[in-house]
Amino acid sequence: MEELCRLLNAGRFISRGKGRHATRVIDSYELILVIAGTLRMFEEESEFALQPGDRLLLRPGLRHGGTAAYEPGLSFYWCHYRPRGEVSRERLDALAGMGKSARPERFSDCFGMLLAEQRDRESGSAGSQRRLDLLGELLLSEAAESCAARPGNEPDPLAERARRYIKLHYEESISTASLAGELRCHPDYLGRLYRKNFGISVTDEINRVRVAAACRALRETGKSVKEIAFEAGFNDLAYFRRRFFRECGLSPARYRAERDGEHVNTE
Repeated sequence: MEELCRLLNAGRFISRGKGRHATRVIDSYELILVIAGTLRMFEEESEFALQPGDRLLLRPGLRHGGTAAYEPGLSFYWCHYRPRGEVSRERLDALAGMGKSARPERFSDCFGMLLAEQRDRESGSAGSQRRLDLLGELLLSEAAESCAARPGNEPDPLAERARRYIKLHYEESISTASLAGELRCHPDYLGRLYRKNFGISVTDEINRVRVAAACRALRETGKSVKEIAFEAGFNDLAYFRRRFFRECGLSPARYRAERDGEHVNTE
């Protein structure tokens, strides 16, 4: 039987625009997948600028931390592994470093399943360590499919302009076509360029930024889910609920009620 890595814990970080990743040395491997924004980090002498769809596997015993403050709207998944033997250690070492996910939506969905299983285990229901380990292996499989990326790689200027526009206007009625009109380019070209640079579609980026805004409102206000959905730019409440569950692995109401115990962390 293949030697599985032990999945220690996992979560999702959502930034409020304060602080930076702590500088530290840990005794486990840490896998990070960026969902929105740019995460700037270092490991020893290497520096990384992780964009949406990028993943990074940090190694134990090496100093790592942030090189810049967290930007508002930054969101990333994280999990920690510990090898059970030399075979699993070698597999983790082979994945160390940065890469661009070949299937970022699938990668994100796998993290969502892992967090749901972790919540079940913590609540005393059917979750088990073996299922956590198997889901952790699924994440490592997705990480292995990623394309190599150079540390500090900067996105295409047009793609970066599109991303900034989305961050500033996500609550408006925007689409790939309207965004392309603002940037004076063809929608198909913009869609291909955005996916090439950030690993996700323009539509997925818009929805992820909107969900991140909804998460902030759920944490920080007493507004209803319907109010929050419309203020974040969603015109269809049912669609908002589906997108929210896809991004966060739970419903908006459960996110609000149980966020303190679900490893959704901020600065």
